[in-house]
Amino acid sequence: MAEEVLRDPPVAEAHPLEGEIRAIVGHRGLLTGADAAARSCDPFYHRPVGSPIIVRPASTEEVAAVVKLCAARGQPIVTLGGMTGVSRGAYADAGHIALSLERMTAIESIDTEAGIVVVQAGAPVAAVQDAVAEHGFVYPLDLISQGSATVGGTISTNAGGNRVVRWGMTRAQVLGLEAVLPDGTILPAMNRLVKNNTGYDLKQLFIGGEGTLGIVTRAVLRLAPKPTTQSVCFMSIESYDKVIAVLQRAKRVPTLSAFEVMWQDYYALVAASGTGRDPLPADQPFYALMETLGNDPDVDEQLMSGFLEDIYEQGLVAEAVLAASERQCQDLWRVREGAEVVVANLSPFISSDLSVDTRRTATCVAEIQSALKARFPEARFATWGHLGDNNIHICLHAGQDTHALEWQIEDTMFSVLARYGGSITAEHGVGRAKRDFLHYCKTPEELHLMRVIKQAIDPRNLLNPEVMFPVEGQAAR
Repeated sequence: MAEEVLRDPPVAEAHPLEGEIRAIVGHRGLLTGADAAARSCDPFYHRPVGSPIIVRPASTEEVAAVVKLCAARGQPIVTLGGMTGVSRGAYADAGHIALSLERMTAIESIDTEAGIVVVQAGAPVAAVQDAVAEHGFVYPLDLISQGSATVGGTISTNAGGNRVVRWGMTRAQVLGLEAVLPDGTILPAMNRLVKNNTGYDLKQLFIGGEGTLGIVTRAVLRLAPKPTTQSVCFMSIESYDKVIAVLQRAKRVPTLSAFEVMWQDYYALVAASGTGRDPLPADQPFYALMETLGNDPDVDEQLMSGFLEDIYEQGLVAEAVLAASERQCQDLWRVREGAEVVVANLSPFISSDLSVDTRRTATCVAEIQSALKARFPEARFATWGHLGDNNIHICLHAGQDTHALEWQIEDTMFSVLARYGGSITAEHGVGRAKRDFLHYCKTPEELHLMRVIKQAIDPRNLLNPEVMFPVEGQAAR
């Protein structure tokens, strides 16, 4: 009698397309089961990726092949970046396939004469910055999450950060890109020229498109000469009118790189945290951090000194401190970057990133907080932001049910903001979190054209299908 050959029973596949996808990306290119469930698609708390598989292509060609297969089967895809987004744009559900570019991290070339770098979209922003720094350049996108945030994710959301007032949003850094369209077609739009006026600038469809029109796989990024000097001053200011006057004078300084403003509710919180973030007394309604970056120590010192003399002579600040060393520059920035203090003191919370005319920001914030306080009596706030480029963050705790009240909180906030002509998201993106509120800052004509573009490029709504647009057939809450 022949000896019976024992074999392991066949393992059930987590998804009907798993075998075909594995044939494209290989075993390393696929996560299933506990490996997939261990991934979180939210930076603040563990929200498992709902997709039963996470596909990890290693090249643009593999991305295109996976997308083409999914298109043929009508399979929706959610693209994952560094999982640092706070608008739920990377949330994937059971009916989706999650596609991560984490294996596409190559920094392909650095052109020091042209001042550009060519990278794959999965490269972390910090890795790009480190690579170009060795050649005397900086990639000027400055994010707290830059160690995890990827180039593709920041392009898809048009990320901002601390130094937008000097170098602009991500959009200003992208010369060209490559993207995979919803049918698997590769769009090679890797322009390397600063001036190229040949019809539609197609890359703009994907910058800020949040992955709804295509998957960005590579990019050509602009670089800036690496600054060699840094000056940081921290100021307390007794009125918002004086904040605006200080900002106007700061913008006259050619090396200005950041102008951050903190309301007292934020500063008092971090100053009392016991973490050494209290360079000035917490007795004024506003605080500002100004940074300059340059390349001539004597000139840069003179510019900052002249700025401080001017604002003191005009009586625009109560007190100010100027960093005398690199360590002190970092310490002053730590005051502004006190997110963990806010998390520790206000959780659970809802965070916003509003944009509004700088001249009306304080009035708008006061009206928003008043409306929220009237509706949610337990409301506590922390308010700060990049005032130099119109961007303010309001963090709100409304009691232990804060998360359950999110829609009501944001509807209250955005209805006030609409009267000021503001934007419901300045840099974080729409995602799923704010899709119901676009009507507060987009006209019906704009919303219609957005849908026309989506329908033309992704008629079956297969890429990031629940991002940016309310789901068809579902009424807003």
